[in-house]
Amino acid sequence: MLTRATLLLILVACWGNTHAAAAWVDDSIYVPIRAAANPGGRIVHRGIKSGTRVEFFGFDGDWAKIRYGDVEGYIGKQYLSQSPTAAILLERARSDSEAAKAEAAKLRTQLAEIKGERDALSEQSRNLKDSLSSRSEQLEQLQEVASDPIRLDQANRRLNEELSLLRSELDQVKAENVMLRSSNRYREWLTGLAILGAGLVIGLIMRSRSGRRRTGGWAN
Repeated sequence: MLTRATLLLILVACWGNTHAAAAWVDDSIYVPIRAAANPGGRIVHRGIKSGTRVEFFGFDGDWAKIRYGDVEGYIGKQYLSQSPTAAILLERARSDSEAAKAEAAKLRTQLAEIKGERDALSEQSRNLKDSLSSRSEQLEQLQEVASDPIRLDQANRRLNEELSLLRSELDQVKAENVMLRSSNRYREWLTGLAILGAGLVIGLIMRSRSGRRRTGGWAN
């Protein structure tokens, strides 16, 4: 039979396997700086972290002479690289990525501001166009008002000319009527004289015949 301690260990192991999380071992190492180019040289610096930038003066066997700040000494050349480490490159990439994200956010903000300014300018442009259209209409109205006196004066002149012509025609018609009336009266007067003359002639003729008849009767 299993003891309680064994069962507990099994349960802990199962729980640990079930709830395990991902993790990574840190690749950072610390390299000591030695005063001499040998493993027994005195350590003048407890250690510089991997990826640290140093000044390089050359190799001495398996060792590289460097300077870190005010400290000069030797480290194993296997720890020295001509290019930044992967961790540094990754950190730079992260920094560049963060900078790019910040720049992108800044550009998006600027773009939004530019769009806002553009929309505001578009609105101002529409307002200016509307105002210009309104001013143009007002100007046309003013021009029409300014031109009205000229048009009215021209119309008045035409009306006066037409009125003068009508008056001349009326005077002419009146004169013709007077002449016509005078002519009609003259004709009536001549007709009356003719009738009167004819009456006198007829009266004389009748009187002459009547006298002859009387004379003849007396003779018998």
